[in-house]
Amino acid sequence: MDIGTAVGLQATAIGVGMGAVLAGAHAAGMEAMREAREERATRAREAAIQDLGDVAREMATELAAAHAEIAKLKRLLAQRQAYIDSLRRTA
Repeated sequence: MDIGTAVGLQATAIGVGMGAVLAGAHAAGMEAMREAREERATRAREAAIQDLGDVAREMATELAAAHAEIAKLKRLLAQRQAYIDSLRRTA
């Protein structure tokens, strides 16, 4: 094998090696990018779930307050009706 062929083969080997390194680096970079995207999506889902939990707690509190107000109004209405009934009985 003459010197030109040897140099050509060495250059080809170096090029193939560099190509393999670049392909590996590209694959690792793409994997890291995919993992980062999945992590962002997971954090976004967790934040949305937390927001829904906060809304649900707030709505439960408002519902409990509304039930308490309804119970109070029913009690007052019963008292008022009892008073009206007592006035009608005395009249």
